Amino acid sequence: MSGVRMSFASSGTAVPFIRTLLAAGTLAIPSISAASDLLGSSRGGSVQWDFCYGKPDSAVLPVDPRTLVQPGISNGRAVHFNAFWKNCHVDPVAVQEEGPAQTCGELRERFNRGEALLTNGHPGVGALFTGTDPTLPESALGISTFTAAQYNELWRIWGFIFRPDNFDALVAQRYGSGLSTERNPYPLPGQDPNRTNGGSGQLPQMLTQLRNRDGSWSGRIGVTCHACHSGVVGAPADGPGLGVLMGGGSSLADLDLFLSDLLPLGYPASLATFLNLNRTRGTNNASDINLAFLFPDEEPLTPAEVIGIINSGSTAGMDTPAWWNMGHRPVKFVDGVFPMDAPRVDMVFYTPFFGLFGGIGGPVSEAGQDWMRANGPALNTWVDSLKSPPYPLPINQTLAEQGAVLFHTLDMWAPERKNPVPRPQGNGSCASCHGAYSPRYVNDPAFLATPTLEGMASYIVPLRIIGTDPVRVNTNNKAVQSAGAKNFFGYPPTAGTAQDCGPQNQPHLRGDRELGYLAPPLFGVWATAPYFHNGSVPNVWEVLKPSDRKPIWRRVSAPPRWDQPGVIMGFDTNLQRAYDSTKLGWKYDTIACQWRTPLNPAVSPYINCAPGDEFRTPLAQEMMNVLFSNLIVSWNIFFPPTRTRQQLEDRKIYNTHAFGQDNGGHEFNAVLTDPERVALIEYLKTL
Repeated sequence: MSGVRMSFASSGTAVPFIRTLLAAGTLAIPSISAASDLLGSSRGGSVQWDFCYGKPDSAVLPVDPRTLVQPGISNGRAVHFNAFWKNCHVDPVAVQEEGPAQTCGELRERFNRGEALLTNGHPGVGALFTGTDPTLPESALGISTFTAAQYNELWRIWGFIFRPDNFDALVAQRYGSGLSTERNPYPLPGQDPNRTNGGSGQLPQMLTQLRNRDGSWSGRIGVTCHACHSGVVGAPADGPGLGVLMGGGSSLADLDLFLSDLLPLGYPASLATFLNLNRTRGTNNASDINLAFLFPDEEPLTPAEVIGIINSGSTAGMDTPAWWNMGHRPVKFVDGVFPMDAPRVDMVFYTPFFGLFGGIGGPVSEAGQDWMRANGPALNTWVDSLKSPPYPLPINQTLAEQGAVLFHTLDMWAPERKNPVPRPQGNGSCASCHGAYSPRYVNDPAFLATPTLEGMASYIVPLRIIGTDPVRVNTNNKAVQSAGAKNFFGYPPTAGTAQDCGPQNQPHLRGDRELGYLAPPLFGVWATAPYFHNGSVPNVWEVLKPSDRKPIWRRVSAPPRWDQPGVIMGFDTNLQRAYDSTKLGWKYDTIACQWRTPLNPAVSPYINCAPGDEFRTPLAQEMMNVLFSNLIVSWNIFFPPTRTRQQLEDRKIYNTHAFGQDNGGHEFNAVLTDPERVALIEYLKTL
């Protein structure tokens, strides 16, 4: 069972609900003939990395199952694929980047380099727009780093009259990042980091102290990928892999608040930092790739491409997907815009600053690109190896087995369901889009061409079917796609070949595949709330039951220490106190909808309503939405100031009426019954 804890008692408040359904005879689910082959999960990660456990360095790696996802492999099968693997390294000389590892020894060597890049405090650690060395010209001499002295003054910005004794914990709470049990040091006031092994303080996971080229501590602190990609679920005592959740995606961070606090202290933030701001805590705009595509690598952009990028609009706030699914996705990002074998774009925020500017930056830009070429494949190797944690609470095994059958075989478009949504490819079940996981179905050739495709998901579901907020897809328009093919991140040497690794939504590459969103693998889905690509739905229950979704909601915050009632706290990550094991997500409060008018100007813009009534929607809000949809980075720049305590608290509000934050879609789930939803959720706990 892959370490999943099983129990015949369901957890929490689900027990009486399930008992009622069973007693009433309403849990109408197909009978199970052999339960032993229904539950089990690899928990994501890399098939090749799993193979190498206990193998010598000379062992030859098996085929990466992602490479098998090619046109025709899912024809006529229950699980459908329409986005396919591309090999960006057919010609390593042309792309100047190492190809895939061939042996376990090569894989381990890359893993070690990638792990160093993402291990806080390590001599090889990287940071935002700095690479691994803040002293180099290509990193703009550390423009995106700040000193320990500046960091140590943050409590003054918060309004304290003296440094609080729990300063490190308050930093983690205020900016939304966990404190790991692994050492992540910084020097306290008066400390020499090289006399104190980095210092006595503990940085949150989102930050790291960089090292000098000789391995000594630099005293400079940078933002890491973990700010968005590693959140917190429970505590280490709650179960294996819990506490700081490596690669699980973070719904906690407020980088806007962090930036606004540090700016008065002299943090020389780069322009790109400003351009990735957003309005809602726990989301980010790191997917704003259209900005980078303004800078071609060699061939210049056409006037039409420049204009098209400028008026492409903003992607607004986005949820961060889990890294542990990358080993089971042939393409990356929510709209499948790049092949998974294109690691450069994953390095974009660690790129030494001038590496972002393509061919116009000359030698200093080339040096930044060289850094990406050297480090991208290794970083991806480490990321691919990550596993999701097992669900730590009790699971009703019988109900989970019933859910497994429903997940893989229930046709939501069967005639009796009268589903009004257009039918997707596959067998109409959850598995048809999200992949097969149960051994019974993984080993059934009617579902997958080979069992090695277990957990593989590569179906970009058309917008007319998935129905979720279209802002991201619309923003990455035709001009963005064609410009991306000329950008360093789009592997220009591969253009026009069978393994073209430019943006995959270019018309000549996607063919008759419709634009839409990639259905992700569901390993560890229980730990990745909220849901949808924009984080608009707080739990799985509401994904499965659209009528229960709330238009404006706010996840509950952690309680402050008794003697610090006025401090800003982050979202509560305590499993017993804040996790809803029945609905599978974090508990939240529903926020009342209010109208901001000249007579009622005090209403926060975070709860200003725009429910779609053309006769009531404020004209100004409609005009802003037009601007956001047609002018690059406008959403990011025009955000309300956040200085008062109430404004900072209001950033925790998720308003689905706001641009890019709609919570519609997945409406085909409306045909499910509540008993079926209960069983499906119990099964998802086991993945």
